Amino acid sequence: MVAATKRKYKKTLTEEPAKKQAKKDHESDDQEESTMNMGFSEEEGDWESNSDDDDDDDNYKLESTEVKKTKPTEDDIISGELEGLKETAELYKSNIFKLEIDELLSEITVNYEKHKALEKALHNLKAIFDAIPDGKPMKLVEFAQDMLKKNKIVTPFPDPQPAKDALHPFAFKTPASMHIVGGYGLKTIAKSKKLFNVDVAVEMPSALFQEKDYANYRYFHKRACYLAVLTYAIQSSSKEFNLEYSTLNGDFRRPILLVKPIKGSSDVDFSKTKCVIRILPYVNDDVFPLHRLAPGKSCVKPAESTPHYNASLLMDTTYTAHLAFLYQHIKASQDFRNAVLLARTWIHQRGLANVGLTPFLFSMLIAYLIQGNKDGFGKKLTASHSSYQLLRGTLDFLSTHNFDAEPVFLGENEKEGFSLAEFQKAYDLVIVDPSGTLNLAAEITTSGLKQIQHEARLAMTFFNDTTDRFEELFLKNVNEVKLKYDNVMQISFKEVRENPASIYDKSAEADYYHYLPYFVNMLSSILSRGLTNRVDLVAVQQEGLLESWSISEAVKDVDANVQVTVGLLLNSDNAPRLVDQGPDATQAEAIAEFRKFWGSKSELRRFKDGSIVESVVWQTQGYENRTLIVQKICLYLLELHLKLPASQVVYWAGQLYPYLNYSKVLSNHLFHHEELKLSGFQPVMTAFGQFSKHLRQIDDALPLLINNVYPAHTSLRYAATTLPHPVDFNNMIAYPTTARYFDAIDVVVHLERSTKFPDDLSALQKVKHAFYLKMSEELKSRFQVDSIVVDDIRERNPFAIRGYLDVYYMGYLFRCHIHLEQEATLLQKIVDSKLATDLNKQLAKDALTKYMYQLRYKQTHTFYVQAMCARFTAYSSTVRLVKRWFGCHMLNPQVTEEMIELIVAQVFLEPQPWSIPMSTFAGFGRVLHLLATWDWAKQPLVVDIEGELTAGQRETIMSEFSQQRRVNPQMTVGAMTIASAKDLTGHRWTKRTTRAIAARITALARASLNVLQTAVNAQDLKRVFVTPLEDYSVVLELDRSNCTRYYQNLHPEPYAMKMRDDDGTPYAQFDPVAEFIDELERLYGHTVLVFHNAYGGDQLALVWNPVKATPIQWKVNAGYNCIPVDMNKNGFLVSLKIIC
Repeated sequence: MVAATKRKYKKTLTEEPAKKQAKKDHESDDQEESTMNMGFSEEEGDWESNSDDDDDDDNYKLESTEVKKTKPTEDDIISGELEGLKETAELYKSNIFKLEIDELLSEITVNYEKHKALEKALHNLKAIFDAIPDGKPMKLVEFAQDMLKKNKIVTPFPDPQPAKDALHPFAFKTPASMHIVGGYGLKTIAKSKKLFNVDVAVEMPSALFQEKDYANYRYFHKRACYLAVLTYAIQSSSKEFNLEYSTLNGDFRRPILLVKPIKGSSDVDFSKTKCVIRILPYVNDDVFPLHRLAPGKSCVKPAESTPHYNASLLMDTTYTAHLAFLYQHIKASQDFRNAVLLARTWIHQRGLANVGLTPFLFSMLIAYLIQGNKDGFGKKLTASHSSYQLLRGTLDFLSTHNFDAEPVFLGENEKEGFSLAEFQKAYDLVIVDPSGTLNLAAEITTSGLKQIQHEARLAMTFFNDTTDRFEELFLKNVNEVKLKYDNVMQISFKEVRENPASIYDKSAEADYYHYLPYFVNMLSSILSRGLTNRVDLVAVQQEGLLESWSISEAVKDVDANVQVTVGLLLNSDNAPRLVDQGPDATQAEAIAEFRKFWGSKSELRRFKDGSIVESVVWQTQGYENRTLIVQKICLYLLELHLKLPASQVVYWAGQLYPYLNYSKVLSNHLFHHEELKLSGFQPVMTAFGQFSKHLRQIDDALPLLINNVYPAHTSLRYAATTLPHPVDFNNMIAYPTTARYFDAIDVVVHLERSTKFPDDLSALQKVKHAFYLKMSEELKSRFQVDSIVVDDIRERNPFAIRGYLDVYYMGYLFRCHIHLEQEATLLQKIVDSKLATDLNKQLAKDALTKYMYQLRYKQTHTFYVQAMCARFTAYSSTVRLVKRWFGCHMLNPQVTEEMIELIVAQVFLEPQPWSIPMSTFAGFGRVLHLLATWDWAKQPLVVDIEGELTAGQRETIMSEFSQQRRVNPQMTVGAMTIASAKDLTGHRWTKRTTRAIAARITALARASLNVLQTAVNAQDLKRVFVTPLEDYSVVLELDRSNCTRYYQNLHPEPYAMKMRDDDGTPYAQFDPVAEFIDELERLYGHTVLVFHNAYGGDQLALVWNPVKATPIQWKVNAGYNCIPVDMNKNGFLVSLKIIC
C-alpha cells in the first residue's frame, strides 16, 4: 500500500500573526465542510475571537518607545531546538519515529484539490438523480420484468426473491437528498494500489415505504428496485459511465451501484483520480419503528430473533449521523484525521477489514476513547493528543479490553430492546453507535475479535520495543497466511454449500444473508472449543466472494470462487498433548454434552491420580507425529459437525517432513530410519552423554584431570540435516559403497590448567598426542571401546593443531580434540612478537584461526544452538529443512552450516512482523521470506543468539559493516554479514559467501517462496527442492559408486543402494566428492566456483569466474594454475576434463 518510506528530515517553519492564521483556519473549515457535506449541512455559529480587544487591534499603538528586535543568539536557537525535540519525544515515540510518520502521511495523503473531474461527475450524478420523475406503482416482480425487458437492467433482489403475489407495490420517488459520506467525506482516504471509494448516500423518500416494510425483506426488495431506477437514470443520461452492481461489505441484502469512469470519454472522466463512486441507497432513521429492529426482535419468520438482519437494515439509516459525529471529532482534534490515516494503513497491511475491522469502526473507537460513554467512563484519550498517541491508545485499548465484560457504548437508547443484555445475547462483539441502537460490530465473530486483538498486541510490542519497528507496523504486508500461521486449512466453499450442516436451519437462514457467514462462525466456534489451549489463535477468514457483476445479468454463483482459510497459531506447550480431559463421572449432563461434541472419540478413563473422567486420547509417537495432533483434531471435528470430509480440506502442516527423513528405499535394519523418526536425536545424545561419563572416569589415569567434555558438532546441537544413525562398524561390508559415510562428531575435551606444559608449540602437540594415546589405551582396557589416534600429516603448519582421537562408541564416531588455554596464548605471543619473522607470524596467525574455530567458536556456537532448540520447539526441524534446501540447490561448498543456523535463529529471535513460528512449515517459509527480502548489500543481519547484545555493540556492528563496504565494495568475501555479540564483524561464518553466491541465494529464495505461497498441494512443493542447472558453466555427472553420501539423497536410485565391495573397513567421514572439491579449489583458486549437494548429490556444477577466465597477461604469481598461450594463434583456456 505504501512505498518504502524515505528516511529524510523535513523542517518547515511557517509564522503568521495569530489572528490572521485563525481566520484562515476558519475559512478552511468552512470550505472543508461545504465540500464534505454536498447536501448535508450542520448549523454552526460565526467564528468569534476569544479576545475582547480585537476591534481595536488595528488602531492600538504603544506610546512607549518601539521595542528593538534583536537577532536570536546561538544559545536561543539551541534552546528552541531542544524544546522542540522534548515536545516531539512526549507526543511521539521518538524524533526519528515522528519523522517516519510525517513522511508516511505525506506519501499516503490524497490531494483533494486535484479532483475537479470527480467533483464534476458528482454534480452530474446529483443532477441526473434530481431529474428522475416519480414512477407509477407496480408489483415488485412486474417492475423487475419491465426493467429488464425495456432497459436490459436486472433488479438486484437479494434472496429470498419477492413472491409473485406480493401485495406491497413499488413506486419510485425522487431522492430526498444526496450526501458524500464515508472516508472521502471526512477526508480520511489513503492512497493505495487499489481504487479508493467515494461513497454517495442517496436518501430514499419516507413515502416510498409502508410501516411494516422492515419485515420479511420488503425493505431490501424495494431498495433493490430503487437502485435499479438510479442505474437506469445514469445509463440513459448523456454522460458516459461504466456501471456495475456490487455489495456493501459483502452483504448481498444491500446491493450498491459502482460508477466507474470511461477513460477519455467525456468531461466527467475521473480515471486519473483512481477511485470508484459507490451509490448507497438509504432511508431516514424515522421511517421504521426502532423497537422493531432491536437485536432480540424477529423481522423474518420463523426465526425467534434476527439480530444480523436487523443490524443490516439499521446500517442504512445511519450514514449522515455517523458522518456528523466523526466530523465533530475531527474538528475538535487536530490529529484525529492523521490517526485514522495511520490506522487505515495498519489495518490494510494486516487484512483486518476482512474480519470486520474497517477504518470507519476504528475511527468510532478513537472517538469513544476521547469522549467516553454516557457516565464519562472509558475516556482514555484527549483531543490534544498527537496522531501517534491516538493510534497507540486505541490499539492498546483493543489489545487489553475485555469486550465480553464491558461492551462499548458510544450512546445509549432507553427504548425497549436496546439494553446491554440484549446486545450481548445477540452478538459476539458489541460496539454500539451514538444512537444506542446499532451494533457497529454486528458482523465481527469471536474469531475476528481474537484476530484483531492478536494484531493489536503485536503492534503494542512493536511500539514498546527499543528497536525502531516502524517498517513492521506500517510498511510490510503481513497477511500471507502460510507465513503468518503455524497451521493453515484451506476449504473450497463451493463443495461445502452443496451439503450444508444440519444445524443451518430455517431460523439461521432467515437471519444470515448467506450460508457463508454462518459457516465461518460455526467453523470458528467448533475449532475453538475442540482445540482449547492447544492453540493461541483460531483465525477464520474468507476470500473470493463475488465483488461486482453486470447490471444486465442476474447474480449467479456469488460464492463459486470463495475459499475459507483457517490459520492456527499453536501453543508449543499444549499442542502435542496426547489427552484431552473432560468432566468427571459424576457430572451426567456435562458428560452428555462432552460425548455429543466428541462423538465416538470420547471414552471414560481412569488416570494415575485416581480420577475417572471422560476423555479423548490421540495415540501417536515421535516429534513429527505429535506436531500433527492438532491436524487430526481439526479434520475429525469438521467431518463430525460440518459434514466436511478430509478430502475437501487442504491442511498445510506436515508436507515438508518427508524432506527431513531418509528415503524408504534404504534398508531399515542398516539405517534404522523408522526408529529414528520416533526417537530423533535421542540415540546420539544418549551415546554422547554416556561417552562423556566414560571419559571422566579415565582421567585418574591421566596426568591432568578432565574439566569438561563439550559438544562441537551439528549432530550434538540437534541441527544435522539427516538424523545421525548408529553404524555397525563390525559389519561395514553389509553397507553399500553409496552409504559408507558416517560423521566424525567433534568433541572438545578441556583439561585443567598446568604450568608444566612446554612453551614450544611443536613439543606441545606431541604432549597432546601422548594424552590421546593414553586415553585410547584406557578406553580399550576399561570399557572395551575401540579408538584410533590420528596425526593429520596433511597439516603442514608446524604451529597448528593436527592430532585428534577417534572413538568408535555405540555406533557413532566421536572425534576428541584436547583444548589447552596455553596453546592460544603461545600463538598470540608469536603474532604480537616484534622478533618473529613475517613467515612465522603468518603461520601462527593461521594456526590461531584454526584453533579458535575448532576449539572455541564451534563449541560456543553449539551451546547457543542447543539453547535455541530447547527454547523453540520448531527450531531444530526448521534449521534441518533449510539446510536440505541449501543442499538441494548445490550451495554446500559456499555456505557453512553455522551460517544457516544463524539465519534460521533470526526468524525465531526477531519474528516481527509476525509472532514466533511454532511449526516447521511456518519457520521454513519465514526463512525463505527473510532470504528473499534481506538487502544484504546495505544491511547486516544482527542475530542476538546469545541474548546479550547491547546498543553499543549494535552501533559497533553498523560501523564495522560500513567500513567493510568501503574497503571491499565488490564484496569478494563475506557479502552476507551476519553479526552477533560474539562476532561483531559478522564474517566468522560467512567468509566464503561472495556477492555472486549471495545473489544466487536471494534469487532462489524468491522463486521458492513464490512456489510455497502458490502451492495447491504437497506435490507442488517438490519444485522448492529442485535447482535449475542452466546457469552453470559445466555440470558433471559423478560416478555414484564413489559417492559415499548418496544414501542421504531425497530420491536415491534403488540399484545404487546395492553397490558393494569387499572392503569392510570403516573410514571416518570418508567423502571422495568433498576431497575432490577441495582439490579443485586448491588448484583453481578463485577461477572457478564449485557447487554440489553434500547430502547425497551426484552432480558437480562449475561456474567460471568471468574476470579470472578472461585471457590476461601471463605472470608467475597468478594465484592459480595456468599456462601461457599464444594469443596471436587464437589462444584459449584449456577446458577442464575430469572423470569421476
